Amino acid sequence: MTGTSGGPRPARGRAVASTPWIVVFTGVVVMVVLLVIALSTYRGRSPDAEVPLVANGAPVPTPPWPSASSTEPATAGPTGGSPRSPSPTPERSTSSPTPTARSASPTASPAATRSSAPRPQASTSPSAAPAVTGRYAVTGSFNGGFIGEVHVVNSSRAPQDWEVRLAFSGGRLVTAWVANAPQGTLRESGGGYTYTGDTALAPGTSVRLMFHVERADEEPVTCTVNGVTCVRS
Repeated sequence: MTGTSGGPRPARGRAVASTPWIVVFTGVVVMVVLLVIALSTYRGRSPDAEVPLVANGAPVPTPPWPSASSTEPATAGPTGGSPRSPSPTPERSTSSPTPTARSASPTASPAATRSSAPRPQASTSPSAAPAVTGRYAVTGSFNGGFIGEVHVVNSSRAPQDWEVRLAFSGGRLVTAWVANAPQGTLRESGGGYTYTGDTALAPGTSVRLMFHVERADEEPVTCTVNGVTCVRS
């Protein structure tokens, strides 16, 4: 028994061990053959061999193929179906151009244009400057009184008569005179004093009316020349 167990293994065991590789190789060969047959059968079929049918048995109309003169090639759909129809090329219009709206719309008449334009408003000119004006000033002060003057100016282009009206708070106007000119008339009335010039003032000339006032404020209550308020120097 010792000699039997130590001897070589029988050949039947090696044949059984190599049997699975033969089975696998045989299966691969069979699959390759089946794949070749399937590919040859698919290539042999014509796309026009079968016509799809609708429910009532009538064939489905296929879209027209593009003509040879078309510049855009037909493209097949994503599923390999019938090719798409090329988009039609727009034709140039040979008709005459449509007249513009300017020729149809009437031109506005001059009368309508004048009526729609805003009319300028009449400008209001400022009031004319007075022809004769006066400027009041105090020329000297002393204990119990002061000496004042009204400078009368004719700014117009014509001779002007003139009259000065003076009023003070308290005190009295002692006398009034015109320097280097014919004297006029001084009179007291209505709580004030009025001096009227003897001669008219020539255009662009002036006179100085001087007056002596006692115990009164140097700022007059009233000072006008021909009704126009004097300017304070």
